[in-house]
Amino acid sequence: MTTRIAVSLRWDDAIDLDRAMTQQVAADCTAHLQGPGPTLIDVLDSIDDTRIELVGWSSEDGPVPLSWLRRVAGQWVRDHADGPNVVVHAGAVRPGQTISNEWRAVTGSEAPLRSPAWQEFPPFRHHLLACRGPRCNAAGAADLHARLKDKLAHALDTEILVTVTGCMFPCNHAPLIVVWPDGRCIQLTADNLDRIVEDLIGPSRQ
Repeated sequence: MTTRIAVSLRWDDAIDLDRAMTQQVAADCTAHLQGPGPTLIDVLDSIDDTRIELVGWSSEDGPVPLSWLRRVAGQWVRDHADGPNVVVHAGAVRPGQTISNEWRAVTGSEAPLRSPAWQEFPPFRHHLLACRGPRCNAAGAADLHARLKDKLAHALDTEILVTVTGCMFPCNHAPLIVVWPDGRCIQLTADNLDRIVEDLIGPSRQ
């Protein structure tokens, strides 16, 4: 028999569309590639069928980590040599989009989950922890974080490392970021984005 899993690909996707997307792609259950909720590995471990179909989905346009879905599934296949046949839908599915009948087999030869390039942190002067907990999301974190990253674009490879997190407190200051190593908690607003960028990288780098 076959089990189909709807897999959210981005952190934000795991928040409020699970049920709708699971129904849209006619999946039997759901899993999350990242963020809170049932992990893909745990869901795969719970299935006792001969074929597993993975449908990656995202509510957002633009690039999605579909290759990481294949990487994680490939690692699971390597760890379960006598397990079921696993296939991945050929493309990421968006809300309202019909899935195709194109599937790619997961063979276990996919890229590994570890690489020498990921042994150390990339260079940075400031590490920004961007909270995407429920209160920050409700306060407009998604849009403000995206705008802040756009303004920091020239420094993201050398000076600024941005990491999305769950709730960090203090929630009354939502939406917020925390700047390390100095440990500052900053409430984001549409009016202070330029000031934050100037403080982090200087006015000439925006």
